[in-house]
Amino acid sequence: MKIRLSLIAIVFFGTIVAPPQTVSAKPQAIPKCPTAKFVNLSKSAGAGPSYAKPSQKVACSATEVAVTTNDMISFPFVQLTPHALTPQNMTIKFPRSPTATATPTSVVNRLGTAGITVTGVVFYPVTEGPTPTESAYGDPYYNKMLDTCGGHAGPQSEYHYHVLITIAMCNIKNTGIIGYAIDGFPVYGPTACLNVKCTKTALVKSGYTQIGNPQKNAWDAYKYTGTASSTVLDECNGRVQPDGTYGYHATLSFPYIIGCFKGTPTTQTGAAASPMTMGGGTGQQQPSGGQAPAGGQQPSGGQQPSGGQQQGGPPPVGGPPPSTTVKSNSVDTLSFRDVTSFFCTLTINHEVR
Repeated sequence: MKIRLSLIAIVFFGTIVAPPQTVSAKPQAIPKCPTAKFVNLSKSAGAGPSYAKPSQKVACSATEVAVTTNDMISFPFVQLTPHALTPQNMTIKFPRSPTATATPTSVVNRLGTAGITVTGVVFYPVTEGPTPTESAYGDPYYNKMLDTCGGHAGPQSEYHYHVLITIAMCNIKNTGIIGYAIDGFPVYGPTACLNVKCTKTALVKSGYTQIGNPQKNAWDAYKYTGTASSTVLDECNGRVQPDGTYGYHATLSFPYIIGCFKGTPTTQTGAAASPMTMGGGTGQQQPSGGQAPAGGQQPSGGQQPSGGQQQGGPPPVGGPPPSTTVKSNSVDTLSFRDVTSFFCTLTINHEVR
């Protein structure tokens, strides 16, 4: 009797060791238009009774994502600059499938649009403009020129962020994608996934160290001194994600969102290309953190600090730098089986997504 062996069942006891994975900073093509990443806040309380509600629309071509927005916020507007808040008509464009370049693009003293949050509000690089003289190109977070959510109104009466603060009232999550830079790479919250399924997470932090007074010329007041730690971000304030793609992370220490463009930034047009020449802040104290506005959506994963206070509030001018987004750098415990029993065929396919 001839017996043909077509399958061998092998029982292993012990720990499975996966083969080494090749990690690349070049992300895979976005499989579909990221419309679902953007949040509809049209039914939120908005900036106030007399203000327009947030509105945005996402459209994609084969190569580009275009977000048309009125740039309105979903939380109460507090005027901290000489500028009012009015609806805009902006279209922010960025690559659908971004690629890391050999040399990052500097954002030192760069003014204007650097990206857009999933709530439809633009964000700028870290520094302010050349006026007022006493805080020229300074750090607006350090100088108390930002509201509870990390932004203020600019010279075109447009609201923009310099910092992304992940508390409930701001409708920005603590983990996952919270925005996109104009080079196409996503911006994640401060809690980072350490594996593809995100069953293990850690709190990441900036690799910059303060060496001077960032009241003015902020870039001269910080130096990148990153370490090999997987929870310390690179010079662009990002890292290679578990799936091999690149992404920035929001932090509450310099440079807050992006320290340089990892990819090629898309040249913006229209209102999104308007220059930012801030006329100075009022120096008012930032309002304390509050509850989510009526009708607003509390983001999943967003953490309201204990006691309802804003976490990592700005120091007085000339004081110490703000704390990082999170006070603890502990890593969540990942449960797993110490002993694994499995059957395999002669050919085992291993796919990493």
